[in-house]
Amino acid sequence: MRKCFHNNILLMLVLFQFSLLLYPIMAHCEQSKTDSLRLVLQMAPNDTVSIESSMLLGLEWESINFDSSMFYYNRALKFSEKSHRLDEKARVFINMGFLHRYSLDSELAMEYLLQALQIYLDTDNKKGQLDTYYNLGEFNSHFEHFSQSIEYYNLAIGLGIELNNQERLGMVYNNLGLIYNYIGDYDKANQFQFEALKIKEKINDNTIQLTQVNIGLNYLEQKNYEEALEHYHIALNMFNENNEKAYIAQTYKNIGDVYVEINDIKEAKNYYQQAFTIYKELNDQVAISNYYMLMGNIFRKQGLIENAKISYKEALDGFPENGSHRSLFFIYSNIADLELSLSQTTKSDKDNKLKRAIGYGIKMKQIAENLGSVVLLNRSHELLFKAYKASNDQSKALEFAELYMVSRDSLYSMQKQKAIINIQTKYETEKRDLEIELLNSDNKLMSTRLSQSIDQRDNQQTVIFLLILGFISVCIFIFVIYRFYLQTKQVNSKLILQHDIISKQQEEKEVLLKEIHHRVKNNLQLVSSLLNLQTQNIEDESIISAIADGQSRIEAMVLIHQKLYQGANVSSIDFEEYALQLLNQISGLYPELKEVEKKIVASNIELDIDTSVPVGLILSELITNAFKYSFANKTGSIAIALTKDEHDFKLVVHDSGPGLPKDFDPSTTSSIGLHLVRRLSRQLYGTSRYEYDNGSKFIVTFMDTIGRRRKE
Repeated sequence: MRKCFHNNILLMLVLFQFSLLLYPIMAHCEQSKTDSLRLVLQMAPNDTVSIESSMLLGLEWESINFDSSMFYYNRALKFSEKSHRLDEKARVFINMGFLHRYSLDSELAMEYLLQALQIYLDTDNKKGQLDTYYNLGEFNSHFEHFSQSIEYYNLAIGLGIELNNQERLGMVYNNLGLIYNYIGDYDKANQFQFEALKIKEKINDNTIQLTQVNIGLNYLEQKNYEEALEHYHIALNMFNENNEKAYIAQTYKNIGDVYVEINDIKEAKNYYQQAFTIYKELNDQVAISNYYMLMGNIFRKQGLIENAKISYKEALDGFPENGSHRSLFFIYSNIADLELSLSQTTKSDKDNKLKRAIGYGIKMKQIAENLGSVVLLNRSHELLFKAYKASNDQSKALEFAELYMVSRDSLYSMQKQKAIINIQTKYETEKRDLEIELLNSDNKLMSTRLSQSIDQRDNQQTVIFLLILGFISVCIFIFVIYRFYLQTKQVNSKLILQHDIISKQQEEKEVLLKEIHHRVKNNLQLVSSLLNLQTQNIEDESIISAIADGQSRIEAMVLIHQKLYQGANVSSIDFEEYALQLLNQISGLYPELKEVEKKIVASNIELDIDTSVPVGLILSELITNAFKYSFANKTGSIAIALTKDEHDFKLVVHDSGPGLPKDFDPSTTSSIGLHLVRRLSRQLYGTSRYEYDNGSKFIVTFMDTIGRRRKE
């Protein structure tokens, strides 16, 4: 990493730029950042400001124009040489190195960094040497020069230990782990990743979760899926704590990859879907396309070819123009492989399938050549060879067979080089471990001799120290216990006071609710009395009957509110008690039917107030209908049953009467009572129905308040 600006230099630039604002000609002008920096450079009062402003201009132009960036870096180099500022000169070389790295010029990038390193060696700047060794390791890794990269990282480790620079050591160990992962030495990769993890935990580094992800990748390659999932989930929890959505999505995707490997498709889809949701939120089109590609692979694995085709098409259609060419390569590869496979397993449309496979294979080859990747080129040549062979184009098949063999040989050479790197690294590591062991042996011998000479003095001092420490510890322990006792006593006093306040408020609330229910009951009874008075001047029996029905319904609600204010619980009623009282109340209106047998089955079921009122009205209607029409012989029976399944209830009212006429349809009847039953049951998210079973049998289902709220 580059640290291009020191705080004192930045402060000088800020003060100098502020002084420029005093010029009248600048008062009303709006200039770009580069224009402002040019002006600072032109009016620079000393070489320090000239160097820093030139460096800033070089940085600004890095992503815009290579030549312009180099122009300003060269100016900074001249100013540093003129003022004999060697550290500034080294910084300029480092920035030039990064610029050439971005332009993929590996030789010049390395050359500039080596010039910076030589300056730091000449001036004995250990911190500069450490940072430059790290950058050289990172550059060589970027250009896949792994042997040189490991060499520079080992030099960085030595200086990092000498300077006790834990942050840089954590970064070096992490990068070494990534290199060993790439070359296939996963045990070595985990060794360095765990070393990085230990350091990052110690210094509370904010990139610790990335190391957890890298460890997960190593275990995935080793097919140690349980360990991979464990480290992915640790990283996921950390990313969630910091709300790092891009990393959260990538970790979901990595976990999905593990489940694909263990053939748990359901879990894989679940994690891919969670990643996809975040990709859409972030509008990450490349990641969205990769999601569709992964889903296509899953569908293909399940044999759902049409679904696979649709997913691959979505992946390709949604891929952005400026997306990663490597990601696009794998989308083409999966589609081409599917078309080639289908051409061999299905006879229909074989020629078109092969043409499409060849078309995607050619696109794969173009991307691989642009990226300069032997691995991808080898894959492209293999697919094109198979596709042309299947289409009986022997000349093209031979051409790509030769290319495939050439690229495979190149790939084999690379793998052989990786194996050599492994052997060389193992030798260097063992050599360094042996040197450390010898050094430790010498140190141990010297320490033993020194310790023998001071053992007696240390023993005396230790005894005195332990006595003093013991006395202090006892005093501290007594003080802590006493303080804890006082705090506990104070907390308990507050809790008791708060409990008393809450209890008093609860009692007041219950008294108030009972008073409200009492008043509602009185008001309903008043309404019933007014209706009773109204019937005294009415002679029409149908009107009197209708008013009596209304009074019966009001009395059903009166009974509910009476139960609420008389009972211990002001928010619910016992259904069995309420139904018995309501049944007795309605049967009392028909003294001639006192022989009718009454039965209620509903033990330990309570209904909340919002449910009990409509249920009470339903029950009142059904009981009243039974007593009106079912007992012509003055005898019979009526049974009420209520059952409960969590928040779902079933009410059955069954009498022994003759039942309704066969052509009777409760859904079209003009009866107010049955119409009311249907309306109230729907209000309670339930149903009502009638059936004949040795008498009329009405079945009403409904939900309590909690069930209705959940359904909403």
